[in-house]
Amino acid sequence: MKQSQRKLVAPMSQWTIEQDIYLIESSALNLNELCKHLPYTEDQIRQRKQTLGLIRRERQMRPFK
Repeated sequence: MKQSQRKLVAPMSQWTIEQDIYLIESSALNLNELCKHLPYTEDQIRQRKQTLGLIRRERQMRPFK
């Protein structure tokens, strides 16, 4: 039986491209610093980092102990 291909649909976002770029480049900053520079709450920033795959990337970049 042939499986149907699932289409990926990107969720609509209020984030601008410039804000996404800043978040990607400054993802190492803590949430308090990001809240000062971005007009979003900590939860919204955390959720956007999850959407962009930055949380997974941070885990992968941690030194292996």
